[in-house]
Amino acid sequence: MYELQGLHDPMFLTLYVAAACLALVAALYLLFRRGNAVAGSEVSPSPVLRRWTAALMAAIVASHVWWYILGQVWLTDDRLARNIVAIALDYITLVPLTMAVLLRMLQDRRRPVWLWLLVQLPVVVFGVMGLAQRDWLYGNTLPHLWQLGTALVFLVYYAFALRHYGRWLRDNYSSLEHKEVWQSLAFALGLFVVYEVYTSNGGALFREYLSQVLTVAIVAFLVWRVETLQELTESEE
Repeated sequence: MYELQGLHDPMFLTLYVAAACLALVAALYLLFRRGNAVAGSEVSPSPVLRRWTAALMAAIVASHVWWYILGQVWLTDDRLARNIVAIALDYITLVPLTMAVLLRMLQDRRRPVWLWLLVQLPVVVFGVMGLAQRDWLYGNTLPHLWQLGTALVFLVYYAFALRHYGRWLRDNYSSLEHKEVWQSLAFALGLFVVYEVYTSNGGALFREYLSQVLTVAIVAFLVWRVETLQELTESEE
């Protein structure tokens, strides 16, 4: 909501609140429901993956909250500071948590998440410099380029990880369907497109609508993916 156009559109506000509420319900469901309402009792998803996904859902809710508060309550007359703060918060929460969820979908090994969290530190530095110098270059342009590079590196890394994971599945779980491989990659590529749409949003109202529709689709897909992805154990080989 760069230009706050959506705050004056009742339909958009309804969609905005609905997307946040859906993410909140998804987070609570993944954290506190022991049973599987999506795939039934025959599928036991990974508790670790459920917790990471719930954390991402909570970050989506938080993002909706701080964009609204920064637009309506705090920094309402300082568009530059508002956008720098909100964008930086999105970068350092949504991006690494999304990466963590994608990595936890791969069960052949426990790949490190801390590295992708550490990669966000320059975004914090750029944001502080942008606020201190009142400079959009540091506050947005450089963080955007940094995140673009990070996303590309992650996609390459994830493609190789998926290739290894596919071989591991074929060697150890030949009876399973391997849909989780291509779906994970498709989801990663889809998120890259969403990232570009969102971070290049200069305030156009139709893009604000699109970002919320995509949020609903991402939340729905992730809950379905997590709950239908069987945790693989030695007893299932």
